[in-house]
Amino acid sequence: MSFKDVMGHERPINLLQRAIAQEKVVHSYLFLGNEGIGKSLVALQFAKALNCLEGENNPDGCDRCPSCKKIDHHLHPDVSLIEPEGQTLKVDQVREMQRALAYRPYEGRRRVFILAAADRMAPNMSNTLLKTLEEPPLHTLIILLANSPKWILPTILSRCRSIRFNPLPPHLVSDWLMKEKGLEEKEAHLLASLSEGSPGKALEIKEEIAAIPRKELLKGWMGSKLLSIEEKEGWVESLPSQPSQRENLHLVLEMAKTLLRDLIVLKTSVEVSRLIHSDLAEEMEQIAGQWDLSSLLRRMEILHQTSRVIKGNANTRLSLEAMMISWAEG
Repeated sequence: MSFKDVMGHERPINLLQRAIAQEKVVHSYLFLGNEGIGKSLVALQFAKALNCLEGENNPDGCDRCPSCKKIDHHLHPDVSLIEPEGQTLKVDQVREMQRALAYRPYEGRRRVFILAAADRMAPNMSNTLLKTLEEPPLHTLIILLANSPKWILPTILSRCRSIRFNPLPPHLVSDWLMKEKGLEEKEAHLLASLSEGSPGKALEIKEEIAAIPRKELLKGWMGSKLLSIEEKEGWVESLPSQPSQRENLHLVLEMAKTLLRDLIVLKTSVEVSRLIHSDLAEEMEQIAGQWDLSSLLRRMEILHQTSRVIKGNANTRLSLEAMMISWAEG
């Protein structure tokens, strides 16, 4: 695999290839973007291009030389991908990287260290890393991978060339799931729609999504014009509301959005092929006929607001109760 085989991310790849061709590769980069979006994959292809034996300043790896093959199999002594042991990077991992930085490349032109989850480091670790970024050894490249710059020290940000990785279009994620993972079209389409443009997240949520009762959500909640007090309380009780279940709740709310989205599509178009939940088309057509567009859009806004406040660490239970109080025909 090489840059040309990477799905999407044309802009970041072009920036990196231009830096190689113009001999303007800096000592430290920060790749920013959602988890599982492909940052580490691009970082490894960057390392391959820099160390490819087919020639210097080649903007892509050849995939044939011993160097490229070793990097593909994570066997190259000069290229290291450092991933968290558990939820966060450990002090020993960063210290081991720093010790290795003292040595010149064994086989390649550059030593490349790819540090995943750089936004999940303790402050003392960040300060230790900062010293390395201030005085980087020659022939060394450090690539930090992070979801967001929010939890990274400004002093580290200022010493790295930041490159943003945007979410992939759903159709690319869906095609990848079908071609590379053998998923059926309907499942791939649904997972891609809920993946936030991340192939890694699509695979991660596969089992959780399969366990969500879509038809019950559609007929008992999304499609119900009026809910009794008992029904509202029942839905609040059924939704995951514990702090440890926040990610599961987020998936349920995102699933609800896609169901509402399909109802809105049916109000504005007759193309059933555009539905995310095409297997529920018959039920959706019946429900959509009972609604006007403005009411469906109002409910979508309620879901968006609820998701936003819950992501902002608001009280989950109170947020769900407020959502259900607002859940009436607009």
